Amino acid sequence: MVAMKEVFPKAGPFFVSSFRLIPAGFLLIAFSAYKGRRLPSGYMAWFSIALFGLVNAAFFQGFLAEGLQRTSAGLGSVIIDSQPLTVAILAAFLFVEFVGVVGVAGLILGVLGLLLLEIQ
Repeated sequence: MVAMKEVFPKAGPFFVSSFRLIPAGFLLIAFSAYKGRRLPSGYMAWFSIALFGLVNAAFFQGFLAEGLQRTSAGLGSVIIDSQPLTVAILAAFLFVEFVGVVGVAGLILGVLGLLLLEIQ
């Protein structure tokens, strides 16, 4: 986050956020080739990959970069690293996954901690 924030004035948030994804994509392809996995085949497979990439790049990375312009790099890092809390909450609601009493208590504490950080 600190490196991204320093580059924003020179390159812009959306260039920085998209540039983060390009090396990751190449590493993923190289790792798949190393493991001997085949590339996806068919129109729908590539359409799904392209759609996911566009949504991830435009929404997640783009909004991350845009929000990072309005907050500190440290707070931005904490907020973005809270993504597992969001995934666990959505999985409980959307897929009726069992979280348990300890899990619910942890999620509540995590969300409360984030709220306290964001209102300061």
